[in-house]
Amino acid sequence: MTANWLKELNLKPRSNSTVKTFKSYVNLDPEEGEEKSIVNDTVSELKNKNAGDLQVKELPHSKPTLLPGEVVIAEAENVLKFNTLSELNKGILGLLSCTNFKLSFVTAENFPSNLHQKNALLGEHDICLINIDAVYHVNNGKRKKLSASCVSGNIEILEVHCKDFRIFTFSFKFSPLPQRSVINTIIHHAFVPRINLLFAFDYKQVSPFSEESENHSLLFTRPCDWEAELERCKCPGWRVTLANEKFLLCESLPECFVVPSILLDMNLNKSSPHFAGRRVPTWSWGMSSGASIVRMAALDSNISDSKQKDVMVDAISRASPRQLPVQIYNLDEVCPSYKDVQNSFLKLRDLCMPCTVQEFWETDHNYLSKLDSTKWLLYISFCLNTALEAAKCLFENTTVIFSEHEGRDLSVVLSCLVQIMLDPLYRTTSGFELLIQKEWVALGHPFTERHHLVSGSESEESPVFLLFLDCVWQLTEQCPATFEFSETYLTSLWDSCHISLFDTFLFNNHKNRTEAILTSSQNNNFSLRSVWRWSRQFSKNDLRLFCNPLYILNKYTISSPIRKPNKMERPKSFSCLKDTSQSQSRPLIVKKTEITPIVWNEDEENLLKIDPFLKSLKLWHQCYLRWIPLAHILGGGPPVLFLTNHKICNEIQALEKKIKTQTRPAKSSFRHRRVASDDYTISADVIDSCKIQDGSSVITSVFPFAPVAPWDWTMYNLNVPSTSCLKISYTDTETEEALDD
Repeated sequence: MTANWLKELNLKPRSNSTVKTFKSYVNLDPEEGEEKSIVNDTVSELKNKNAGDLQVKELPHSKPTLLPGEVVIAEAENVLKFNTLSELNKGILGLLSCTNFKLSFVTAENFPSNLHQKNALLGEHDICLINIDAVYHVNNGKRKKLSASCVSGNIEILEVHCKDFRIFTFSFKFSPLPQRSVINTIIHHAFVPRINLLFAFDYKQVSPFSEESENHSLLFTRPCDWEAELERCKCPGWRVTLANEKFLLCESLPECFVVPSILLDMNLNKSSPHFAGRRVPTWSWGMSSGASIVRMAALDSNISDSKQKDVMVDAISRASPRQLPVQIYNLDEVCPSYKDVQNSFLKLRDLCMPCTVQEFWETDHNYLSKLDSTKWLLYISFCLNTALEAAKCLFENTTVIFSEHEGRDLSVVLSCLVQIMLDPLYRTTSGFELLIQKEWVALGHPFTERHHLVSGSESEESPVFLLFLDCVWQLTEQCPATFEFSETYLTSLWDSCHISLFDTFLFNNHKNRTEAILTSSQNNNFSLRSVWRWSRQFSKNDLRLFCNPLYILNKYTISSPIRKPNKMERPKSFSCLKDTSQSQSRPLIVKKTEITPIVWNEDEENLLKIDPFLKSLKLWHQCYLRWIPLAHILGGGPPVLFLTNHKICNEIQALEKKIKTQTRPAKSSFRHRRVASDDYTISADVIDSCKIQDGSSVITSVFPFAPVAPWDWTMYNLNVPSTSCLKISYTDTETEEALDD
């Protein structure tokens, strides 16, 4: 059945059985003279011991799962990992290991697992080292950020803040030995001084492969890749130049890129010193009318003569057959700088990363005003509004130039947004990945600096790529049926930026990538790995959640047979009161629009109809609030609608397939033929008592993500309205035998 994958999502009732080894540690830091206690079914004799005599039964710890080339550098036994928002009262014991790839916590204790996306590279309690944003020492409720220098004092509680907004809190109170070496190892390997010290250079593949043979069409490092894009867009006034061979012209540009045909390489060599970072204007996308999108760096601050800039702008205008006018957008004036984006992000992160329940509820009192003060949504509005204006300029046969200091940050965001608004190819999954590879990777967005992958780049850190993904998410919310990918895909893409196994988001430019390959050439098994092969991280069932069912359903058209109107026909408002026999005699006809290769046509209907202003923008809950249980809707929210749409989509596809394969007349004896939705039934009922029952699996409003286990939903179910507390039940019925052929 086409919907069998839904069964394998583990959406089934949780087992009521409990594991005897599960412990809940309470009040590790009581008032002076107060007794420390442990609630434990198997070691209850420890409950009445004095604080000085408190001991914890050592459990047989499992070892972390290691990838080829991954090694354990330091580890600590009997480490207590506190539960999410537990006020340092409850946690689980385990082994904390620091490898050259991740910080891993492994426990021998079992607990009911939440429904969540599972990554094949990282466990639920694992943190990739480049995902660590800061490490804090917690003492008496106060946090002290630990620097890269060696930690010499005794640290009992360690708090790890992640770039994906997770918070992990560990206690070394029950560890048998001082754990300064483990903490120093974490800090040292989480903030490496050089890019070639990341795990991508240590990974030993079992079956080495060539990245060129895997995804070479997506790299945009060869002239033929750019020529194919020029041909697709029908832009004859442009050419691919090799003036930057061996990166002699500009270090941040690829060796080949697109410039106006009338410009010779000698013109580029003469003009490049006049632009910031020596980045001459580069073509991104265009129309057959000649209107194009061009990214251009600002003039170098040490040069006041704008003659070379005028030469470039004139050449860009003459690249069109009719010498179209040019509209220059100075993004330094109409959009935030990358430093503005970073300041806004820091405020947003503080808002979305409460460490305690008290912090959450204190923030909730003035949540909207604090969200407004971050200016995050305001910056998104600026980007969407500017992109929409630029898209309309292109339809008016005007070439658009995005001018920015070095042309590597907000100009990338604007260029991509305009292309998404105009070109349906970039609303597909493969086209979107092509767009990112072209604009962000090949043309040199400084990922190493903006994502703070090496120490010493703190001042250059800024999540510009996240701002872009958030802008795209806003587009998917306003035009839900025009994008092939889902918000889960976008969230997973952001998470993949913080996995050091893939090279896609590791380097500042292609020169750095090339140098990394040369310096690591002694490793025979070394090769770079693209993030776009998603099967390395996720199962087929998880990957199905990347697809937007509304995009598939949008390929179907619904029509009804044309009939002459009846003069005595009842008004439509009354026809629904009668039986449905008449409507059944005139069934709807579902037709599928054949999916053909997407070719760009200059129809204004392709322009997305959006509202770029603040009143229509929302906070991306799945990305920013997925680790805060108190912010979730239990049993409700967009995921319930998403799964329902998937069910409908599967049913239509199953019926279509059945119709196509129906070659013989029906037999006299009829039996119900099952379709996809019969195998999996989704129902949602309001729980009167507003209690989460043990026998039900709960989907939250951030599915397929969930708080890091263990998490007890029953602790906070009184804080949500009864209308939001839903029980999602899944009925799995046995498949009937198919009719004999």
